[in-house]
Amino acid sequence: MKCISVSQPFADLIVSGAKRVELRRWSTRHRGELLVHAPLKVREDDCRRLGVEGPVTGAIVGRVRLVDVKRYADATEVRADAALHLAGSGFWDNRYGFVLEKPVRFRTPVPWRGYPGIFEVNVAGRIGTDRLVSEIVEEDHRYRWVGRH
Repeated sequence: MKCISVSQPFADLIVSGAKRVELRRWSTRHRGELLVHAPLKVREDDCRRLGVEGPVTGAIVGRVRLVDVKRYADATEVRADAALHLAGSGFWDNRYGFVLEKPVRFRTPVPWRGYPGIFEVNVAGRIGTDRLVSEIVEEDHRYRWVGRH
């Protein structure tokens, strides 16, 4: 599966559904499922500003669907979407907004190393089983049916 690293607190805000646009300096043709990785880097000022405490790092924390990439002409357009991306003014020079839908927070984060850009995560190849891949992809479905037999 494809994965993207997003510094905390923004990774948590994406998988909680509060952040619906991820700002980047580059575009992508990818559309569809993306795992959300929280790298070791934590933006402490943004954590305080947005009220996020004790974020998970160094792990895949959830997944989301990338449905579109919005091209911003200038910082004024970026600022107009502030309620969607929640970024401070230091990010307003980014010109692309990844439009995200259907966020899912994993109950158990998967320890993983992040990389720049959108990268491939081969959990089955690393772990040696499809079981963990199944858990990542189907976690929300399984938990909807637990105890409902």
